[in-house]
Amino acid sequence: MDRTNAAAAAPPPVPMAAPVVPVDLTVVKKLLDASGSTLVTARTSEGAWQAFRGISWEQKDIIFSTKVMCASSDRKEVHVFVPPRSTSEEQKPSYILVGNPSRRACTIIRGNSIVAQTNLPYKLNKAVYSRRKFRVTIYPGNDNILIMAMVMTFLVQK
Repeated sequence: MDRTNAAAAAPPPVPMAAPVVPVDLTVVKKLLDASGSTLVTARTSEGAWQAFRGISWEQKDIIFSTKVMCASSDRKEVHVFVPPRSTSEEQKPSYILVGNPSRRACTIIRGNSIVAQTNLPYKLNKAVYSRRKFRVTIYPGNDNILIMAMVMTFLVQK
């Protein structure tokens, strides 16, 4: 068999590159109570988070939506919008979350006051800390479930 016959019998080359289709990978997180019931379900949608009551995905059950305003390696700022009770309210953020997700540090601000803070636990005799555990301080008069849902969406690393 000579080389001209072998080249003629070879199949044509197949293109290796396929067209790239943009896909929005949705991340879903759930906040559960002690009995395992879902209190809040949150999902990403085009880079922002939306949180819903229970396991619902309906717009009438939305608790809040977020928008990342600033994200760098050591600082993240997220604006949280709670649906208004009346149509006369303008679209300004109800809460602002500022902190560093990798250090589990977050300060939640409403207006001019601090509502809650998260940080890593510390002990005087311990040098190594687990980054999976963190402390949350929620000041009185605030909705604990809403605060925990906001912290959950802030600290998640996609």
